[in-house]
Amino acid sequence: MPVLQLLTFHLPTPSAADTASSTALSALKSAKAPQNLVLGISIADKSTLQLTSEWHDVAAAETTPETSHYRQTILQTLGTHKSTLHVSLHDKDESSAFSDRGPLASAVVEFVKIYFPAHKVDDDAAFRAQIEADFEKFDAICGRVVRGNGGVRYGWVVEEQEHAEVEGRKCRCFLVARGWEDMGFFEEVLGTNEYKEAVQILLAWAAPWEMWHVKRQSY
Repeated sequence: MPVLQLLTFHLPTPSAADTASSTALSALKSAKAPQNLVLGISIADKSTLQLTSEWHDVAAAETTPETSHYRQTILQTLGTHKSTLHVSLHDKDESSAFSDRGPLASAVVEFVKIYFPAHKVDDDAAFRAQIEADFEKFDAICGRVVRGNGGVRYGWVVEEQEHAEVEGRKCRCFLVARGWEDMGFFEEVLGTNEYKEAVQILLAWAAPWEMWHVKRQSY
């Protein structure tokens, strides 16, 4: 099952982030980097960079000798990452998240992370299946009117998370990645009746969430 690795870096200023981005992209061309990766700048905070890559599994992303040069290149050009997420993607669609139908091929990628109590996700397969089914209903309703949509993938974050608003604080997160041609299409769908109908499905989860958008810097 494919895994996305999301590394987040925070630079002192937007100009520093832009310079680091250019340096890293040049250096990664000669590194033994994964075939599928993209470096992007946060639209909300232009001092923040996100390096997203695709791997066969978490071990391949973290522990194999082949990744040592890649990791060293990242450290030298972008510094130490602020956070790491590994997302085990749903295997319903076997194509890469970086393919023409995948979100990571788009100019802008929306990420949404929703927090659920860890014990519910870990111990109840039916609960996980219901969350996934609910999301697919949401996506189908929005799909009636959405434009500029570059594809979507979803899955569960491997690392246990914490959130003050969740019982016991220990969480498992459901993460969605959706591609857009530009932010205008994202903003457009928010004003539709279909979205207002569909989002009620997600709001019924009563789960805390966070959303961010990343503008792609490499192709």
